[in-house]
Amino acid sequence: MGKAIGIDLGTYNSAAAVALGRNRVAMIESKHGRTLYGKHFPSFVLFDHYGKKQLIGQRAREELSINPQLVVWGVKRLIGLSYKTAEETGELDRFAYDIEEGPGGGILIKVGEERYTPSHIFEIILSEIKADAENPKVNPLLGSKVDKAIISIPAYYKATRTAPLIEAAKRAGFDEVDTIAEPTAAAMHYCLDIEEEANLFTFDIGAGTLDVTVMLVVQEEGELVPGELCTSGHESLGGIDMDDALIAHIIDKHQLSHVTEDPALMAILKAEVEKTKIKLSSRLTASLDIPGGETVDIARGELEEVLAPLLEKCRGPIRIALQQAGIGAADLDHVLFVGGPTNMPCIRRVVEDELANSGAQKPLLHTIRTIQTEGMPVDPMECVAKGASLKAGNIIEPVGKVIAEGYGTIYGTSGELPDYYVSIINENTNYPISGSAVICHKNAEDLEIPVPLVAKRPDPEQSTPEQLVYSYEYIGDYTLSITPTGKNPTVDIQLQVTDDKRIVATFVQSQTRQQVRFEGLDMLQGQQILLQEETPPDTWASQEIGLYEDSLNYQQGRWTKKHLEHHLHVAEEALALAHDVEHPKVKAAVESMTRVTEAAVAEDLGNANQHCPNVANRIKELLDILRQPGIDRITSEDFVRYTRQLVEIAKTG
Repeated sequence: MGKAIGIDLGTYNSAAAVALGRNRVAMIESKHGRTLYGKHFPSFVLFDHYGKKQLIGQRAREELSINPQLVVWGVKRLIGLSYKTAEETGELDRFAYDIEEGPGGGILIKVGEERYTPSHIFEIILSEIKADAENPKVNPLLGSKVDKAIISIPAYYKATRTAPLIEAAKRAGFDEVDTIAEPTAAAMHYCLDIEEEANLFTFDIGAGTLDVTVMLVVQEEGELVPGELCTSGHESLGGIDMDDALIAHIIDKHQLSHVTEDPALMAILKAEVEKTKIKLSSRLTASLDIPGGETVDIARGELEEVLAPLLEKCRGPIRIALQQAGIGAADLDHVLFVGGPTNMPCIRRVVEDELANSGAQKPLLHTIRTIQTEGMPVDPMECVAKGASLKAGNIIEPVGKVIAEGYGTIYGTSGELPDYYVSIINENTNYPISGSAVICHKNAEDLEIPVPLVAKRPDPEQSTPEQLVYSYEYIGDYTLSITPTGKNPTVDIQLQVTDDKRIVATFVQSQTRQQVRFEGLDMLQGQQILLQEETPPDTWASQEIGLYEDSLNYQQGRWTKKHLEHHLHVAEEALALAHDVEHPKVKAAVESMTRVTEAAVAEDLGNANQHCPNVANRIKELLDILRQPGIDRITSEDFVRYTRQLVEIAKTG
């Protein structure tokens, strides 16, 4: 049986580790030796002019200033995005290599005559890590086949961005692949050095992403292990954004516009800026060599002024994580900093300031301030890989993991009402998890039903301490082919987030049981959408009841057998929701509905003008009871959705 390793797959640098025991964790070395930046495997790949792979890691990185168009890096910022998303967010602008739109709107990296997806680039990097881990001359502690890998992923990554990373690892030769959130991996390593259960706040910022996670450290079979309570962050905020801001400042201040026209000079300037930024973490001033021979001095204060807008972006995720975790800042026992940028005093000050504003205790704030003199409790560059290796070796397993985003669909109307979001899986819930919803399609003659899937999460830049503001983004429209039955088709939507944070979607036509299954949805379409979920649910319910009553009045005397068939179908769903609820109100409503539905069936669906309003009213009454406090079998959103179905039945039949 082969060995198992943990891999911290980074935007700029990657690392790997192996756990030979609980207190015996070793970093995996690269055959090229250690790098200046604290990790062993820079995430850089050099190609030749024909597009064939040449060098990987540090040696590829060193070629960046010579052949910038041939060195591919930073693909963690691109993986799982559509070309449109990457273009609109400016991600394409920072890279010297060519990027074009691929099939299905995806991203293709063009080098010479070859084209690669971001997943293929990670496959190359992971293959290099695997080969070095298996090389006994480089890593004598392993020196044998490595067939299992735990890949760390940003906690704030949407599940759609995880599937291509897993596929890359499998193509790289790992037989068994699983994932772990980066802050959780770091916390697992940190838990080796604490002695009692605690509330842990983790601030993890790397080259490309920011994760803010609140965790509960609990005793599990004699070991202290972390469980995620809530996570927030940014999928595109990190060290390379800081570098970009400082580069723009240097170019403007020293009139270096000519540098922007030469990719090689830009690569040199970028490397110098990164070195200077790192120096300013421990010094008050540092010199920067500008391409062309000039040397300028930069003070830490100047750097912090340039970075101020980016530092402000770190505050929103801190507030959201604390708001949704269910514990207050005053209850936090530990703060864990992860990632190279956390060596910067200005980053730690923002965290300290935001935690202080939220009511954190003085001893915790004092701990943050003393990091400058006493150092980090764990190595911020190695702790993720080491923690992932503990999971890989089956030594420690986290007790809970959450998805930052929720997933759902859109329930549309005939155009008279706005579309609104139907939640299937809620944000910040533990996974693996599954959820379901039912939608009613408006056209009985259609052969295909488009089912839009949407990701939802709190927006860290628009949310305030008083109110969370949500953003919605299309995952895509997925299609179910159906057989018309003469009735308005209903679709059962089932979503699952798997243990390795991938999405599986199954759509079933309720009447014929035809179905389609989509596994490993792996790309966001990039379209931001506005949906009706800002109005309090009770207000929605009042509006929907009014529309429902209007529809009954409008249809009075014109009900048909077809209308009644649809009402009975919804009645079956409502009765199923009430199954096994022992509350006396529910039992009475169920008995009442059963009587009216049986009466309708007894007349072979005749006399629709009498039975349709009776059945519809019993449905509404039962659903209203099922959402009442103390019963809570359905949410107000569910009530709205079913009421809208009744409105649609009245309008379309």
